[in-house]
Amino acid sequence: MFKGSNKWMLIIPGALMVFLFVGGYFYVSSADRIDHEELKETLTLEGHIEEETVSVHWDWGMLPDGEIEGEEYVGVMFYDDNDEQIHGSEVVDASVTLYQSGNETNELEGDIVDDGVIFSFPNRLDAYTVYGVEGEATIELETTVDRAEVYYLHTWENHAGQRGDDPSFEDPPFPGMDAYDYFYWVKEIEITN
Repeated sequence: MFKGSNKWMLIIPGALMVFLFVGGYFYVSSADRIDHEELKETLTLEGHIEEETVSVHWDWGMLPDGEIEGEEYVGVMFYDDNDEQIHGSEVVDASVTLYQSGNETNELEGDIVDDGVIFSFPNRLDAYTVYGVEGEATIELETTVDRAEVYYLHTWENHAGQRGDDPSFEDPPFPGMDAYDYFYWVKEIEITN
């Protein structure tokens, strides 16, 4: 069957097919995979100010490897045109809407604190719905906002909640999580009018 040089007509394409299959397998299995720490780099976090209304939008872009459980937090602090911080008592309404593939999955109210607003919402997989990966927070104030600082705190361990009232999450207290060294990160952006 393999007389002369005809055997190369089967060996070369066969070897090429094996090489492409193995290379493709390694490419597909390693591409588009991130862990919770790398999510900070892929998270899209943006905001917009329109006089007395501040809007913040986030989108993970992709799901990280491992469990999806915990709580997400968004903290927002407001400043006027003199760069003076606006007290939380100036907040009229603060709500967050969670989305999956453009469809609304949940709507929650924010906690108004002295220095601004803190939103907390779940990040979990529930049947076919993923909570927390995309959302929008809208805050209405009694006064015009010139600048806002937005802080997104992501956790990937189940916990009893962040019990602090600092929207910048400088040193967030997590009761019962002292044994865990690293289970959250904070991403910050500044938006201006």
